[in-house]
Amino acid sequence: METNEFLSGLIVDDEPLARSRLHKLCQRIDALDKVYLAAGGKEALHKIDESRPDIVLLDVDMPDISGLRVAEYCSDLLPRPEIIFTTAHRTYAVNAFRLYATDYLLKPVKESLLREAVDRARDNRSRRGVDDANSANQWLWVSDRSELLQLPVNDIERVEAERDYMRVYARGRSYLLHESMSSLESTLPNRIFVRIHRSTMVRRDLIAEIRRRGRRRYVVLKDGAHRAVGPLYAGNILGNETD
Repeated sequence: METNEFLSGLIVDDEPLARSRLHKLCQRIDALDKVYLAAGGKEALHKIDESRPDIVLLDVDMPDISGLRVAEYCSDLLPRPEIIFTTAHRTYAVNAFRLYATDYLLKPVKESLLREAVDRARDNRSRRGVDDANSANQWLWVSDRSELLQLPVNDIERVEAERDYMRVYARGRSYLLHESMSSLESTLPNRIFVRIHRSTMVRRDLIAEIRRRGRRRYVVLKDGAHRAVGPLYAGNILGNETD
């Protein structure tokens, strides 16, 4: 999605050279207007409250307050800044993605990857609307073999519980996500997805029919699959039901 919106940024890194290098890269990106600097987590929290940047470029391992703690703080803000982690450590990736980071870039950060991350952050903001208090994340980070993959929300067809994980179905494939169903229900946009069972959530536009079998209800999806409707969730779909 193309947009002419200019974004403000905040670079958070306790290493002066890394901070300076990242600042120079940001100055080459036309989409970024004002870019602030913070030398640690505490200073970052102050500047986030003061400047409300659109994007936070965030190191993870800092001596005062970690980048993960800063990201958790940002997750409660409205509008929420897009988080791009910039770190030398791969080991924090899973925790970072659980905080719905826009991207996770390894140092030394490549300019091409930073440009892609900023473009993605700008698209995310454009899609959800910066003033929408009920905004939903436009991507989910899911497990794909030994890697993590950024999956567009619009590609998701249904979500089903599988032990301690959620299995997300999209475009003929499925992926595992370490997240609770309740958390996903609050994350995915209600206008697109509906929870029909304690272990199932589906796209509204993929429901072809709602049928009864005795006292039980189930939905028929457009691909012919049947999924049970739990008694506690029947009210979620009665608006789609035809007698």
